[in-house]
Amino acid sequence: MSIRRIVVALAALFMFGFPVLAYSQPQIIFVVCRKYDASGNCHKCSDYFSVRSEEEAQRKCGKRGADPYFFPSVQAMFRWKVSHCTCEEED
Repeated sequence: MSIRRIVVALAALFMFGFPVLAYSQPQIIFVVCRKYDASGNCHKCSDYFSVRSEEEAQRKCGKRGADPYFFPSVQAMFRWKVSHCTCEEED
């Protein structure tokens, strides 16, 4: 009887405890900084980087004088970069 209670308790922990723990972890946001280059009449984009908050991304891009753009995945970022980063050279 006590083995059954242990199994039920472990099953409940697995079903309810671990998903909550995984969901509570900070999310990673992928960011590209983009700024307009008036001399080249194009947009320059930085390499992507990851942050844990939008404030951190705004601070990093602000140091470069650029605007941050946020993406949920690297694939989404690469698709966006193809049409929105028009300068031949990147920062």
